[in-house]
Amino acid sequence: MIARARLLNVTAASAAALALLAGGPAMVGVASGMAGPEPRPQAPSAQIDDVRVSPGLAHISLTTSDMPNEVSLSGADVRVTLNGSPVPAEVTSQDRDSTGADQDAPARSAMLLLDTSGSMAGTNLTAARTAALRYLDSVSDDVLVGLITFADRPVLVVRPTADRGPLRSGLGGLRANGETALHDAVALGVSTLDEISDAAQRRLVVLSDGIDTVSESSLETAGELLGTHDVDVDVVAFQYKNEDISAVRDLATAGNGRVITANDAGQLSAAFRSIAQRFTERAVVTATIPDAFAGEPVLLRVRVDSEAGAFGASKEVSLASLAAPSADEPWYAALLPETQEWTWQLWVVIGVSFATLLLVGLVLLTGVGRTRDTGARVVQAISRYGAARAPSAPETREENPFARNAVGLTEQMLRSGGWEDGLTERLDLAGIRMKPAEWTLLRVCAGVVLIALLTLLGIPFLVSIVLGALVTWAVTWAVVRIRISRRRAAFADQLPDVLQLIAGSLKSGFSLAQALDTVVRDNTQPAAGEISRALAETRIGSALEPALERVAARMASDDLRWIVMAIRIQREVGGNLAEVLLTTVTTMRERAQVRRQVRALSAEGKLSAYILIALPIGIGTFFVLTKPEYMAPLYTTTVGWLMLVSSVLLLAVGTFWMSRLVKVEV
Repeated sequence: MIARARLLNVTAASAAALALLAGGPAMVGVASGMAGPEPRPQAPSAQIDDVRVSPGLAHISLTTSDMPNEVSLSGADVRVTLNGSPVPAEVTSQDRDSTGADQDAPARSAMLLLDTSGSMAGTNLTAARTAALRYLDSVSDDVLVGLITFADRPVLVVRPTADRGPLRSGLGGLRANGETALHDAVALGVSTLDEISDAAQRRLVVLSDGIDTVSESSLETAGELLGTHDVDVDVVAFQYKNEDISAVRDLATAGNGRVITANDAGQLSAAFRSIAQRFTERAVVTATIPDAFAGEPVLLRVRVDSEAGAFGASKEVSLASLAAPSADEPWYAALLPETQEWTWQLWVVIGVSFATLLLVGLVLLTGVGRTRDTGARVVQAISRYGAARAPSAPETREENPFARNAVGLTEQMLRSGGWEDGLTERLDLAGIRMKPAEWTLLRVCAGVVLIALLTLLGIPFLVSIVLGALVTWAVTWAVVRIRISRRRAAFADQLPDVLQLIAGSLKSGFSLAQALDTVVRDNTQPAAGEISRALAETRIGSALEPALERVAARMASDDLRWIVMAIRIQREVGGNLAEVLLTTVTTMRERAQVRRQVRALSAEGKLSAYILIALPIGIGTFFVLTKPEYMAPLYTTTVGWLMLVSSVLLLAVGTFWMSRLVKVEV
């Protein structure tokens, strides 16, 4: 090694002496300690990153390269032409150091490819690290920068990111050893940049001090990748030999870039600072587009005349969405999603929805629920022995055959599945005066309408079916459950007054059955209806006590069960039933007072429980609707799924625990 170093020194000294004797300048890159010139600045250029079209306007995202820091697009003359015809345009310059200047503009990305082979050990690696840090300080903040090191093989250290912290940490851990896999590093850099599919500019910044020695990819393969994937390359040849620079020059030519030679740390930092200027100012050019170009593919050209010179860019664009909605379009066209495709599935959904709405109207308006079947006649015959009712006008509406057939088919399905009896009982408890078939048909129609609405809002058809069915089932089930709970609660609140009325009637000399009929005639619902049911059962042969027990079971009333027990004891041993009922009424009213007091005291805890339960659900739903990309890691990664499942389990445990804490039995 010592002999090789002495030989290199002798060779360098001989070359310098020959250059001096020849009277010419010293060749760049011979002596590492020799200061070289600054890299020659490139001519400014521009690129059209994106074109967003709105009615009458085209918003052009323009990116400039190699613009001097003292020159801004705000003072430049920007001209826009469509197929050679000039159109009015205004330019809005974006701050080159602001990441939030234009959030809708496509990203710009760069990959630093640093040579960490054994020849870079020592001061060379330190100079490379310093130059890369200088690049991070000079490049615009909105540029996504990644880091790849290559020696025996390329290693992806940091994926492209706007956060400079991981990049600085990655640069601090560089180590030099091994050979040089330059071509493989270029292939890895291209594939990494391909992951940013919406990137406007993609560039590789390569630092190497020698030719490739161990790559599996050839120079031709690397050049083809750069050309086919539209990735630019700038190469910094650090302490290269003159005969070796042709390889990296071919690589830069294939990547529409340039080669900058550097012989020491100062030149290396200057080269990286110069390359950082390839990402300079961004601007949004707003052009007013005549209606004549609507719906036509055009050649869009943007020319910039600035203090740094004249340059421009062009792009083939389609102005299909340029024109505003015409007066001939239907009123609902503006309400539909722009990306909604009117496929045959959507037309099927619309047709089924129309038929469903028509069926709902027929069911509700043609009086299907008033059909005089055998069950209706029996109920009417029994109801004659209950509370007196005003005679109703005879039904004159005719049944619709289509609605009758639909209800009949639904009845057959419910009976074959064994669901009719249970559904009948729940509807009766809820006070819903509809047949089970009518209620089921109404639920199906509501589900179809909801599926149609979700589909029109742009939700995928299969997801709309599942979501619409679940929401319809949950809402209708909750409606029945809530109505049952409210009806039972109302019965419990009315029971003391009912017993008070029965006791007063017994003191007046009425029998128990007559006293109960007095309650029915008072017509306080739901107590009057339930007592009427018990009396109707006694008039067709049932005993009074079992009938009242069935009412207590329907209303889930322990108080009424105790009353029935008191009635049975009184019939067996005798006694004053009115006094027993009055004592029971006093006890029930005191319990109701205590229950209301406990409810008031526990209201704050219940409200806190409701808020704590609803808070994560509400916030999660809000972010899913407004920032889906923010919530995406929860259901797209394994860790996210684990967190989501854990959160649901913890929320369920917390809900159960808080419900037990605020529930007080009286």
